[in-house]
Amino acid sequence: MRPNFEYYMASLDQWPFEVGVDLTARDRAPVAGKPFRVHLRLELNHASDDGLSTKEEDALLALIEDEILATLDPDGYELVASVTHRKARTLVLYSSRRPEDDPAIARALEKIETHTTKVMCEEDPGWDEYAEQLYPDTEMMHQIQDRRVLREFERCGDDAAEMHVIEPRFIGLDEAGAKALSESLSNLRYEIREMRRGAGDEWIVTAAVKSPLGLAVLDEFRHTWLELARQTKGAYQGWSAEVVPVSGKNNNPGLGGHLNDVPDTLDLPPAIARDLEEADRAPARRRDAR
Repeated sequence: MRPNFEYYMASLDQWPFEVGVDLTARDRAPVAGKPFRVHLRLELNHASDDGLSTKEEDALLALIEDEILATLDPDGYELVASVTHRKARTLVLYSSRRPEDDPAIARALEKIETHTTKVMCEEDPGWDEYAEQLYPDTEMMHQIQDRRVLREFERCGDDAAEMHVIEPRFIGLDEAGAKALSESLSNLRYEIREMRRGAGDEWIVTAAVKSPLGLAVLDEFRHTWLELARQTKGAYQGWSAEVVPVSGKNNNPGLGGHLNDVPDTLDLPPAIARDLEEADRAPARRRDAR
């Protein structure tokens, strides 16, 4: 059975890559008895100029992937990620045995007549590639959440091209850090909505900026917000905005955007909610591919 993947984008060797990852596998990793990491690579037939798959080919790849998974013993394999990069789609699985010792792998690949395939295998008993390379870091966890929230905004009739008031929030600051962050945001023409002491000695800063709302916009904002939080030894918590309907009249405040402490209308999977909360409190994890 295919797991529920969450997707994020990054870059490696000046090529973008898209990762779909099973976040829930972290609670099981590493699984004893599945020490082999298997890569099933499918060469794309109609890749875009940046090496990613087109929507048309995506549909065919999904059918192929389902057929591969149906052929493999579910007790012997665990699919943890799907990576699209440099004109190839690679399924990443952990296995109880090497591919050459399992006839099911050969049977699965023999059925694929439309794409060139390749199988690679390495010992990875600690599931290090999953935990350290594929599992999203702080920035990518925020990107995953942003994607989810934007889909919800679209379902609520939001017009992304309209101007929105986007409010990023920062937590975990000391007083000096809060003042420095506020000054930096002001220099970038943000309005400072609040700068106050929270629980204990923690300071909170909320700012506001007017902009259209979309993933590319948030990607750019997110990089700035995370960097400012790092410089001031705080944590970027998320953003808030209101739905702006196609009419242009901002009359629906029903979604809080991506802020951890806003009442959650999206029913986030526990793994995502927990990981975002942990990411806000922890130093940024290593991620070379940005």
